[in-house]
Amino acid sequence: MTALSTQTTLMILDLFQGPHGELSTEDISAALGKPISTCYRYLKVMSDMGYLVSTSGSGYSLGPKIMLLGYHLRQNDPVIAVAGKHADSMVRAFHGTATINRVFRQSFICIYTTHSKSEKRTSFGPGDSMPILFGANAMVIQAFLSRHLQKKLYDENQEKLAAGGRGATFQEFKDNLAAVRQARVWKVDGALRADSSGIAAPLLGPKGLLLGTFSFSVPTEILTPELEETLKLRVHEIGIRVSEELGRPA
Repeated sequence: MTALSTQTTLMILDLFQGPHGELSTEDISAALGKPISTCYRYLKVMSDMGYLVSTSGSGYSLGPKIMLLGYHLRQNDPVIAVAGKHADSMVRAFHGTATINRVFRQSFICIYTTHSKSEKRTSFGPGDSMPILFGANAMVIQAFLSRHLQKKLYDENQEKLAAGGRGATFQEFKDNLAAVRQARVWKVDGALRADSSGIAAPLLGPKGLLLGTFSFSVPTEILTPELEETLKLRVHEIGIRVSEELGRPA
């Protein structure tokens, strides 16, 4: 396949997001600005390979090969391989939910989550994404972005960030993040659930490259000052240990 055809194939897969679980050939043609006959050729190849399946009507949805790739990701992702055991250990020791997330553009995507036995399940799990605007994970990610990307994020979301108390100017926004970067752990209340507090630490790879975050959420009603400090220390330690292992040369 040529570079152009590869790009078009990936663009078709990108269309199946959010509420767009099923798309007709006409929908895909209109979205890509390509003739229906061209789209048919792509759809046939992608269906033959299992990336798409025909639905009961004249549409298409994501196929079983996507699920298989997701399985291989969970089995082989280096971040999960290193951080997963720490997530499992956290939920055995404390009441709450541990999550491992990957950074993707201006969002983070959950790639692994585990709960303590009595913890109420959250709606945020593997494959779900959230913008990097508010919450403990978002704060940590913002703090470890380059200055250029921090400025881009602020300029594109200035009104929301200012309204959320994150800084009326970029300088204020940047100064607030400096404290997060220095601490390498942060706590925010009520970002994912009103009754929950999240604590997150960065996961860094070679040369300090930001890969994602490790986070632990706990019911706010049980979060005493002593427990908060204990969890912060534990999450911070996990972030450091995982980053050290991920940062080693292969």
